[in-house]
Amino acid sequence: MSDCIFCAISAGTAPASLVWRDAQSMAFMDVFPWAPGHVLVIPHRHAVHLHELDTELRSHLFEVANRVRQAMPAAGIPCDGAHFFVNDGKAANQSVPHVHVHVLPRRWGDGKKVLASFTARWAKLALGRAAARGELDQLAGPLRAELEKGRV
Repeated sequence: MSDCIFCAISAGTAPASLVWRDAQSMAFMDVFPWAPGHVLVIPHRHAVHLHELDTELRSHLFEVANRVRQAMPAAGIPCDGAHFFVNDGKAANQSVPHVHVHVLPRRWGDGKKVLASFTARWAKLALGRAAARGELDQLAGPLRAELEKGRV
């Protein structure tokens, strides 16, 4: 879809801090992260809602998300646990109308910090203030390297 930022990232016509790419999907750092290491996993095929994807592709997205989460500690991203979530449609606060799975690393005791980040994220979105590409690339590189090793 020509006006979809995630389709542009998938096509290589928009920048992203790439974590993973395969024939069906890709993963990259969220430019409006709730926590350091926040990754998005998308299908290359444009779809707004999760149910628009076939079962195999839905499963694949979550398998990639799981591999990203497993690679986080070895890549130096503090991660005692993780949230995996999909905002499915505008009514569910989907900010980009293209299916994407959030992989949000969590630390023990970070609840208030993540809640504050959640609030700040919406302000940054409204103002168009994305995270610095250099900071995202620094997180993406080690994570990509861990995934390329194939151990997770």
